[in-house]
Formats: sequence, structure tokens, C-alpha cells
Amino acid sequence: MFQPYFTLSLGGTNDIAHTYMRDAIEKIKEEGLYKQRVKKACKDAMSRYDVFEKLNMQDMQNAETDKRQLYMDFLDSVDERLKQHVFLFRQAIKRVLDRNMIKDSDLKSYIILAYELINYSVELFDKFIEGCPSCPPVNFGLTFKPARLHSVRQAWGQVEEILCKDCVSIDLNKDENCRRSLDVIELNLVSEKFINESGTAALELNPDARMEADRHMMEWDKKNHKKYELTDRQADYLRENYHLKTNKELAAFIGCGLTKLREFAKELGLTKKKIA
Repeated sequence: MFQPYFTLSLGGTNDIAHTYMRDAIEKIKEEGLYKQRVKKACKDAMSRYDVFEKLNMQDMQNAETDKRQLYMDFLDSVDERLKQHVFLFRQAIKRVLDRNMIKDSDLKSYIILAYELINYSVELFDKFIEGCPSCPPVNFGLTFKPARLHSVRQAWGQVEEILCKDCVSIDLNKDENCRRSLDVIELNLVSEKFINESGTAALELNPDARMEADRHMMEWDKKNHKKYELTDRQADYLRENYHLKTNKELAAFIGCGLTKLREFAKELGLTKKKIA
């Protein structure tokens, strides 16, 4: 349970940080500030993130299956769900800057937002590792180290340091709206309910992966002696393939035994055509 939850929640968190870091870079370019030290720091931050993204995508692909598209659809769902909440967080940051008479508050709100999201990602990683059970000789902190965006935070911190010098004394933790906005973002990123919603949305776009998920659930129910039933997709599959495949092939595909398969077939009114 730990690893899938860790991968999905932290993967979504890292992706959100990356998305708004890219947005901030576009704003920096629009203002004509993407040059010299700023340009180098931006490129460093992006290239360091690319190291994590490349390794993460490799993990989604193995000899048996390629889950990259499913994972990208999951991230798209997380991004869509978070858009309004992140927008409200940036607006809260901008209001704090405006109250403090900070020039170019709109641009700086994008830069600070990106830093806060990257920083939250690092803190979430550390919280996960601190709370995970010890499993010698495996060191989870080292095993999953590429997912910790500390080096990205360092590089983006330089961007913030150069372009937001007049914001250094501002503490967003003292602003109730900023705290509340980040709390809502955190809930949407780590809540099992919201992770499942994004997972379901991604599976609906990937029918093969949806069938695989149904099979794994049936196998889990079978292993744990729980009542298991066909999903609508599995029932449709049996109707379409009952005369085309052997019972052994069908049972393996949907994740049940041969006896249970015959029960399912009877419930659906399916019979094998007799060969003359």
C-alpha cells in the first residue's frame, strides 16, 4: 500500500510544482527578465526536475505493461482538480505582497507560488519517509531520493532570491488565507478520496488498464475469501468473447477460477456453441 500511495500522491504533488514553475518561467520571459543568472537558475531547476520525471516515467514502464499514458492521465486529472485552489493560493500571495507595497506583485506571486509548491513537495516527501515503517536493509529515503525535489528547490530559490529581494521579510504563514489555501491544496493532493477520484478518471480513459484493475480487484477478493462479482466491463467482455476463447483464457483474463467462471456464464445466460 505504501509505495502506490507514495507514488501517486507525491507524483501528483511534484507535477503540480513543476506545472507552476513552468508558468512562472513564462511570466519571467514575458517581463524580459529571462537572462543571465535568472535564466541559468531557471534552466537548472527545470533540468533537475527532468531527472526525477525521466526516472518516474521509466518506473511506469516495464516488460509486462506500459502505464505511462495512464499515469499522465492521472496527473492531468490532479492538475485540473487543483487549478482553482492553486489560483486562489496565488491570489492570496499577491494580496499579501500588495499590502506590503511590493512592486510587480503579480509576477512575484507566480515566482513565490512556485517556490511554495516545490517546498511543500519536499516537506511531504520527508513526512512520508519519516512515517514509513523501517525495513532494513532497505533505506526508503535513498531508494526514492530522486522524488525529493531539494535540488529543484535550491535552484528555484536562486530565482526567488534574485527577483523577489524585497519579499524576503514576508512570512506567508502569518496570513490566514495563505495557510487555508495551502491546507486545501494539501487535502486534494494526499487525500485517498481525491487520489481515487483522479485514478478513476484516468482509468476511464484507458480501458485496458481499467480491465487490468478489475482483474486485480477480483484476484484480491478471491485471495481474501471475499464475495466477488463481475464489473460491467468484465460482463461485457465475457459476452463478447465467450464463444471465442477457452474457459481457461477467460478465467485468467478476468481473475477468477474455472468454477466461478462457469457460475458467471450461467448468470449471464452464456453457453458454448457445440461443434457439429
